[in-house]
Amino acid sequence: MISRTCTRTFHSLINRYLSHQPSSTISYLSSTPSCSFSTCSTITRTRNVSLNAIRSNCRTFSSEPPPLNKKGRQTPLPFMLLSFAVCAALTGASYAYSHFKKIEMEEERKKDEERKRKERTTKGKALIGGPFVLVNTEGETVTEKTFMGKWALIYFGFTFCPDICPEELEKIGEIIELLDKTPEAPKVQPIFISVDPKRDTPELIKSYLQDFHPDFIGLTGTKEQVKRATKAYRVYFSEGPDQAEGANEYIVDHSIVTFLVDPKGNFAANFGQRTSPEEAVSKIIDKMNDFYHGD
Repeated sequence: MISRTCTRTFHSLINRYLSHQPSSTISYLSSTPSCSFSTCSTITRTRNVSLNAIRSNCRTFSSEPPPLNKKGRQTPLPFMLLSFAVCAALTGASYAYSHFKKIEMEEERKKDEERKRKERTTKGKALIGGPFVLVNTEGETVTEKTFMGKWALIYFGFTFCPDICPEELEKIGEIIELLDKTPEAPKVQPIFISVDPKRDTPELIKSYLQDFHPDFIGLTGTKEQVKRATKAYRVYFSEGPDQAEGANEYIVDHSIVTFLVDPKGNFAANFGQRTSPEEAVSKIIDKMNDFYHGD
């Protein structure tokens, strides 16, 4: 009875032991014949010592064995955690950098598209308009900044003009009246700039413009000031010879064109002598829509 109990105990220990041994050891122990009670006791005592030694270094059956390093030793857990933390940090840093570069490239692309769009919209646009310093009919200094924030129609002429200038000024007055009747159209300021500063005094210009639209503003200045203004707007003018010696009567040859200037002081359109008031109003409305609602 004791022998059978010992045998069962021995086999149980052997089975537990074999679960941790290589195949060669299993083959050897499997070929060993049954032992006696004394042999079983000896092996059991030896096995108890061995099991205690083995158990301290063995894993539980429900866990995976710790990884081995290059020398065949188990890698310490703190080192594994540190390696994982470093890898996670590097991965996060790499992702953050790539994300930042993607945003930077997208912003650069948008800036490039905006620059190209501006180049397309300004390509072919005439370089007309610019700074000037003149005086109004009240003797006050006026510059291009005086009209910033307003739409303006500018015409260059002179008060001694026999026919063309009066016709163009009357047409500008009609344009202003038509625009005033258009609810969606903002106010437009008509401006007359004299190209004959020698004869066109502020007082004379003020009296002259009373025959046209009451909103007209008249400007003049020194000869150099007028030249700079006409140069900015690419207007040609040339003072002709006196009709009679000492009579101070002459004709000034000049460009016949009316300029539309937007609230930023930039050239928007121009109208020639053959442009009707209705055509001019239609074009002005289009330019206003582009200015306020364009891309």
